Parts: sequence; structure tokens; C-alpha cells
Amino acid sequence: MASWIRRAFSAPGLTQIPPGPHLSSLQGRFGGTVMLCIDVSGSMDGTPILEAVRGARQFVAEAVAAHYKVGVMLWNDQVEDVCEPTPDGRAALALLAPVTRAQGENDLFVALNHCHQILDRFSGDRVVALFGDGDLTPKTQVLVKVTQMKAENIRFVTRGLGPYAAREFGEISDEEPASASIDNVAELAVGIADMATSLKHYGLTR
Repeated sequence: MASWIRRAFSAPGLTQIPPGPHLSSLQGRFGGTVMLCIDVSGSMDGTPILEAVRGARQFVAEAVAAHYKVGVMLWNDQVEDVCEPTPDGRAALALLAPVTRAQGENDLFVALNHCHQILDRFSGDRVVALFGDGDLTPKTQVLVKVTQMKAENIRFVTRGLGPYAAREFGEISDEEPASASIDNVAELAVGIADMATSLKHYGLTR
């Protein structure tokens, strides 16, 4: 199980078949909602976007296994594509399937604003899992928006490709800033799939 998940727990298997009427409530208690936001600006074109998509597919699978509703947003200087969070992750995988190219500039505020609108419709543990290979442009607006979202108990976990992006995205992470780093493209898929490795500990100690 990915360690960004807020709680890890174990228990004997369910003995009631079919599941009882409270199963969905229990799943909501131990799961949550996550929006995986992937940078698809022009600097990601080629191998980087292919590796990012590969990691994103694994991320979706792990989120579903942990009873998280999962959605995906592709962003550059606008929201290129987005799907609402679902419990089975099928919409997320369908959105990712055709992605082979990247283009455009960066405007993270537009993406975060839309992400905020989506997460506002959900309760429980809400997470923005954010990847980029550039900066937080427009930084002042982005920092204000992140502060607003965190005040509403929306958590941020981030990864940045390369040292500059890692520093930028580490600024807004709820992890230790150093954990935001993906050193090179060869580590990109693993870095996204294993995003927010310290947040499991964060959840258990709250």
C-alpha cells in the first residue's frame, strides 16, 4: 500500500455476506478523496510524459485499493483535461490512456483553483497529489490558494522533477520538502506512483 495513505490498518475478513449497510460509511472513514494533478506542459514532452503516465496509472491503482476516490487533472497553462474522483478509478485510467504528448506553458493557479472546486464537494481526507517539472507560476497567487485550501484541511503532497522543481513544489508540500525530489526521468514513474511517502506517518500521528 502506498505510504501517502493516511491510515494503514488490518482486521479479520468480513464475515457478513453480502456486506452490511454500513460498509460504505466505513470505507469513507478509512479512505478519502485524492486528485492527482500532472504537469503536461511542453517541457514534459517525450519520455517524461510517458513515464509520468506510467506512474500515474500505478498511483490510481493504489488509491483505489485504499478506498480513496481518485480523479486526475492534466494541467499546463490551463486545465487540459480532468475527471471527477470515482471509487473505481476507471475514469482516471480512461483519461490517462491516450496521453502521449505534452505542450503549453505553466499556470498552476488555474489548475489549483479548479481542483479546489472539485474537492469542495467531498468530505473526509482530501489530498492534492501534485507533480510538476517547473515552478509555481504565478507564485503569489498559488501560495495564497494553497494556504486557503490547507485551511480547509486539504493536504498537499508533491513531487518535482529536478532540483529546481523539487524546491518549488517542496514549498507547498505537507511532507518534508526534501521528499518532493525526483532526480531524473528514469525515476519519474516510481516517484509519482509512490508520491507522498511520509504522509502515512503524518496521518497516524495526528
